[in-house]
Amino acid sequence: MKILVISDTHGIVYDAQNIIKKYEKSVEMCIHLGDLVKDAVYLQSRFPNLKFEIVRGNNDFTKDFPSEKIIEFGGKKILITHGHMYSVKSTYDLIVNHAKAFRVDACFFGHTHQQEEFYSDGILFLNPGSLAFSRDGSRSFAIAEVTPYGVVAYLEKV
Repeated sequence: MKILVISDTHGIVYDAQNIIKKYEKSVEMCIHLGDLVKDAVYLQSRFPNLKFEIVRGNNDFTKDFPSEKIIEFGGKKILITHGHMYSVKSTYDLIVNHAKAFRVDACFFGHTHQQEEFYSDGILFLNPGSLAFSRDGSRSFAIAEVTPYGVVAYLEKV
């Protein structure tokens, strides 16, 4: 079971639309990790047959979406958040401790505009990067695959 994970589109949805179109038949869900939720709502309207999970980021001022949530997918618990509340630009300690406290199998976050994947105590931490303004100059996203043995990530570039 696969999930398309995107973040930080910041009003630029062209690449996101093309990526969703490419993967919509091979993924069961798309997760947008905030900045901007209006982009996620637009994408959701364009792809009504694909399940979306959406959280708000530091540039989202609506209260219509949570700042984080735990979803269950394929028998695994996944924490999704934008990451800004956990100072992910300077340390991963806060988000790692937060995810451990909830005993999740994976934690997906954005905010830094840089792709990242690491494990801590068996928990996958995944940042898909940004589809708008990547820090390293290459727009990016991720595919997460949920298996009976855990969650694995595939970092992708546009």
